Amino acid sequence: MIIYVENKAFPFRTFVTLVDPTDKIARVRAHLLHSLHEIGREDHQFRLRFKGQYLRDAFYLEDYDIGENAVIKMVPMSKRNDSVYDLKSLTSSTTLNLDLGPGQTEDVKSALYRELKGFCFREKLISDFSGLMYMHFLTACLTLLTVYWYSFSWTFPLFLIGVIFCPQFTRIGGYVGNYTHWKFVFCVVYAVGAMATLGVSLYYSAVQWMSIVNHGCKDWVFVDECSHKHVFTAIFFSFNALLLLGAAIIVAILFFNFRLQIGDYIEKFLVQERDIEDVMKAARNGKLKEKRTAAYELAAMAASGDDNKFRIVAEDGLDVLLSLALSSDDSTQEHAVEAIEELLIIPSIQDNFVEMGGVKTLTALLRSENSKVMQEAASALYTIVSESDEHNEHKGSNQSAVVADHGIDDLAYASNQGTIYCQRTVASIFLELAFNRDIRAQLASRNIPAQAMTHLCRSNDPETQRYALQTLELLAIESSDMICAQEELLDILLELPLKTMDEKLYLIAGKILLYYAENKDTCKQLVENPSLKESLTIFARTQNAVLQKVVAKVIFCTTEHKGIKSKAKQIRLDKVLGYIRDNAADREAWDMADQGLQAMNCDDDNLSTLPTLSTLEKLNKMGSKEQFGSKTSLGSDVKPSGSSSD
Repeated sequence: MIIYVENKAFPFRTFVTLVDPTDKIARVRAHLLHSLHEIGREDHQFRLRFKGQYLRDAFYLEDYDIGENAVIKMVPMSKRNDSVYDLKSLTSSTTLNLDLGPGQTEDVKSALYRELKGFCFREKLISDFSGLMYMHFLTACLTLLTVYWYSFSWTFPLFLIGVIFCPQFTRIGGYVGNYTHWKFVFCVVYAVGAMATLGVSLYYSAVQWMSIVNHGCKDWVFVDECSHKHVFTAIFFSFNALLLLGAAIIVAILFFNFRLQIGDYIEKFLVQERDIEDVMKAARNGKLKEKRTAAYELAAMAASGDDNKFRIVAEDGLDVLLSLALSSDDSTQEHAVEAIEELLIIPSIQDNFVEMGGVKTLTALLRSENSKVMQEAASALYTIVSESDEHNEHKGSNQSAVVADHGIDDLAYASNQGTIYCQRTVASIFLELAFNRDIRAQLASRNIPAQAMTHLCRSNDPETQRYALQTLELLAIESSDMICAQEELLDILLELPLKTMDEKLYLIAGKILLYYAENKDTCKQLVENPSLKESLTIFARTQNAVLQKVVAKVIFCTTEHKGIKSKAKQIRLDKVLGYIRDNAADREAWDMADQGLQAMNCDDDNLSTLPTLSTLEKLNKMGSKEQFGSKTSLGSDVKPSGSSSD
């Protein structure tokens, strides 16, 4: 299959690679190294990324669901500290070695040049074989002048096989032609045909030479068995045998050379893993470039299997990775945090990491100027707070470690400064934390989390919006006043139906609007908002029974105070209730809309028309079930079904 590789470092060039789904990522990298060699940039260091995920050399294309015509991003390695040397390393060295620039390892370069040499040799062999075909055509024609003229019937077809089916190849362009996929069949067929013809030629040559020797050619008179035609036949078939032997040898060599593919040598060095002890030694005491390489190798080892994860931890790998994560080199930081994220998948390692205070390092990295480091740190934190094991007794303490010290402030910073993908991850972290009752109370006691979620509600990513709105609704359970204090949130909620058609977001937004409607001060702001009627109308037209009841309840709350009620009449909210009553999704929605119309049209305040508390509780329960899934309620500490990060 064909995949395309783009790189900002080469804005006017897209690399095209031909691979199989069962190939490793290292094979793709090998193709790219060959392409970079052609433009003189084989030392260009890069990583491969697909759908926001960095690709590991040891994994297969099908592991990442990379299919036909997929577009992969080639991300250049960080050059920020390429010219900076590690002072700590230099103090223990007697020589000043500043060779820290980017470049491939010597093993990879040697493998690349070895492959290039094999392909150049293949191109030369095919060129030589093509030259032999011209001579083969001449000999096929000359067979008509020999005694055995009928040998033309098999000599000429062999020539046609060699000309038509021989694959054409150049080192830069690769294979061309319609029969390249038959290259091994061609080698076998031609070699068998050439050897058979060689045997016949040797036989004819031997017969003619024996006849000439027996005749003797007395006095050099060329007659009878010693005629010019017989002598020519003997010489011709001797030469033809040598020609066929040379062609057969070239085809035999090509048969083995054709087995060499791009990446056969390079892949071995890209996916090979050094001993963890050596990697750890380089990570602790190496120079900047060595530490960068060690961090990358640790990330690759951690991603390759659980056994390697435990081996890394056994070598004090967590301490080493935390040290690398605070490096001044961006690439080293990225790889180190990636390795930490992979290790944290194991619950026991996660608990050990939290106990040693590693969470503080991750939250501190949320303030990194490097967006990649910030994203990797957020992903690692999500691994900690998410419920990977329902029976993990340390889950609550692990989550508490995330919000300890300045963790909430760091998460809020990332929600404002991070990329779209980072913001989605941070929103999912806040949602996971909000499902813990104790932590939810802690979040609701501060204004910063609500401000951060309000900012994320403006995101163009629907998943980020959904996580942020769900978190705000959970926080409102603890402190509705804190939610109502977010003045910008009211405008966001009412603008939401004007910007999206996601009915799940409508339901969450409508339930948060209930808190504004039930508060006298914010209810006044609600009815004065010019988008209120239009937004509630869109909510009511969804034919969602729960959402219709939420809208009816919001409007009903505006009838509890005279001044607010008159404003509601003025903007004709009764039209919305009338639509719900005429198009109610269920009986209860019809009843609530009808009660709202009666209250709207009543001259005096009639509190008896208010829905009972049991009705409101039922409304909240039904809304929670639809929003979070049948196994989750708003007051539980269970992970929501939709809170997993992409």
